Amino acid sequence: MTQTLTIQIPENLYIPLQTLAQQAGKTPEEFTLLWLTVAIQQFEDDPVEAFIGSFDSGISDWMK
Repeated sequence: MTQTLTIQIPENLYIPLQTLAQQAGKTPEEFTLLWLTVAIQQFEDDPVEAFIGSFDSGISDWMK
């Protein structure tokens, strides 16, 4: 089953997206789907996730 997702992105994002897609021989839509697929798989398969919060590092915000 597939779903349709419609998004509006600013031109300063679309132009490089279009260029990257063209270099890969894909449409911007195909390239975006591939990119999202890879990104989501990385989040779902993050081997470090099991260790998050398992010990106190003394650092309140790991994103700093």
